[in-house]
Amino acid sequence: MTGQTRTARSMLARGLAILNCFRPGESELALSELARRADLPKPTAHRLIAELVDAGMLERGDRGLRLGLSLFTLGTRVPRQRLLSELAHPHLKRMHDLTRQSVFLFLPNGLDPVLAGRVHGGRGADHTVGSPAEIEAAAYAAAKLLRAHRPRVAPSGTGRVERRGPRRATREASPAELARVAEQGFATAQCGPEGGAIAVPVLDASGAPIAVLAAAGVPERTHPVRTAAHLRAVGVGLSRALQSASGLVPVQ
Repeated sequence: MTGQTRTARSMLARGLAILNCFRPGESELALSELARRADLPKPTAHRLIAELVDAGMLERGDRGLRLGLSLFTLGTRVPRQRLLSELAHPHLKRMHDLTRQSVFLFLPNGLDPVLAGRVHGGRGADHTVGSPAEIEAAAYAAAKLLRAHRPRVAPSGTGRVERRGPRRATREASPAELARVAEQGFATAQCGPEGGAIAVPVLDASGAPIAVLAAAGVPERTHPVRTAAHLRAVGVGLSRALQSASGLVPVQ
């Protein structure tokens, strides 16, 4: 990005770029990494971060900055996401009961998946949190699925913010891999020995993906084809529920 282009960006756009640096599975980022991803000079990033901390949009952690409680509170007031989460929860729970795996609902933000609902399971009695490996694997599988369906991704209506600057150094799926995902109808991803995920699209009436369902758990205990079949069955019911909810998703 040139100096002239950087100067032309408004302060609001710069602040949003900083908030948009966080990706699924990342709880904290160093100031230098936030500045790099947002393509901002460190002094500018430091000043904006201080203002975001004062507003409660960011918090200081042990190893860097994390998204703040005020941002979460604001997000819970978004009626579309709240209604989607409430509507999707019985379907996520049904998938969890079938597989005993963690189940996630993602919405497309451009080609990036945004986590909108979850039911965690597997080990222990606490189903309110999932391992970072599960979350990251599910998000990566969902991202591959959205990229494989790039021409048909439905608008999310979430007010997409363009990501600027370099992305995190993760392997991008090759064109051949994306073609295979499109052909088989599901995507897989793995993040370490404890994070394996399978994702399938939730389609609208025109066949475009309006959401993504993903199941994640220990890879050696996950059967991709069987899990994808369960996800598709649950996804059909969720698609019908979403399309019957007036104003929730575009129905074509």
